[in-house]
Amino acid sequence: MPFIERPCGSIFYRQEGSGSRALVFVHGALCDHTDWNPQLDHFAARGWQVLAPDLKGHGQSSRTPGGIGVEAFSRDLQALIEHLGLERVVLVGHSMGCRVVLQTWSDLGDRVAGVVLVDGAYLASGLLPPDADREVLARQASERAEALYRQVEPAVRARRGFGQMFFDPRFDRERDAAIERAASLPPHVARELMPDFAAWDLRHMEPVLARLDVPVLAVACTWMDSGHERRPLAEGVDTPWLQALRQHVPQATVLRWFGGGHFPMIEQPQRVNGVIEAWMEEWGMGRGSS
Repeated sequence: MPFIERPCGSIFYRQEGSGSRALVFVHGALCDHTDWNPQLDHFAARGWQVLAPDLKGHGQSSRTPGGIGVEAFSRDLQALIEHLGLERVVLVGHSMGCRVVLQTWSDLGDRVAGVVLVDGAYLASGLLPPDADREVLARQASERAEALYRQVEPAVRARRGFGQMFFDPRFDRERDAAIERAASLPPHVARELMPDFAAWDLRHMEPVLARLDVPVLAVACTWMDSGHERRPLAEGVDTPWLQALRQHVPQATVLRWFGGGHFPMIEQPQRVNGVIEAWMEEWGMGRGSS
C-alpha cells in the first residue's frame, strides 16, 4: 500500500492512473479517503490520474499526536503532489477538506488549475469588517472549540455531529458507518483539529477566498442553524459561507442543492461526478489541456 513518510508520520494515499495532471481529493474532518471512492473510480476510468490521501490522524495514516491541522495537512498534501511529480492539479475538498484545498492553492499557486469546494462552511457569524482583528478572533474561536472538546468526549460529539449529516433514511447505513469511523479515532485528533480549523477560518478564510484567481466550483448542500444543528439547505437560506463566496469569489460557479445531506459525493455520486466534469470541460481542464 502506498505511503509517504513525513515528519509527522506515515501518510497513506490512494492513487489511480498516470500522467502529470491529476484530480486530488481531500476528505473532511474525522473521515478518510474512501468517501471519495465513487469519484476516484469514475475519473480513473475516464483516464484521469486521481489521488486521495488519508490526512494525518485519519484512516490508514499515522494517528500519533502532532501534525494535525489545516496548514499541516496542506504541507503533507503539497509534499505528496511533489513526490508524485504532478505538474497541474485540480483540487477537490469536502467540508474541512475545503480549507486544506484553499491553503494548498494559496501555497502552490500556478500548479493548481482549479478548485472544487463540496459543502464547505465558514465558522463565523458573518463577513468580517475590514478592520477586524483576525488574530484576536482566531484565538477566541480556537479557545471556544478547545473548551467544547474538553467538556465533552470527542466520541460523543462525533456521534451527535455525524448523526446530523445524512437526512435520507436510505443512507442510514452510510450514516452509521461515518459515526463509528469518527467515534473510533483517538480523542486527540478532534481535540487538535477542531480548534485549529476554527482559528484558520477567522484568520485566513476571507483573505484566501479574496485572492482566488483560478476557476472555482462550489456545491452547497447543508448549513448550521443558530442552535448549531445541521440542516438541509433550502430556498431562501443564506449562510456566512455563501456570503463569503458571493463577496470574495464572484467568478465562482456556486450550486445550491436542496434536500440532501452533507456527503453529496456518497448520496449523489453521479450528480457530483457530472457537475465536476461539466465544469472542467467549460474551463478547458480536460486531460490534455494546459
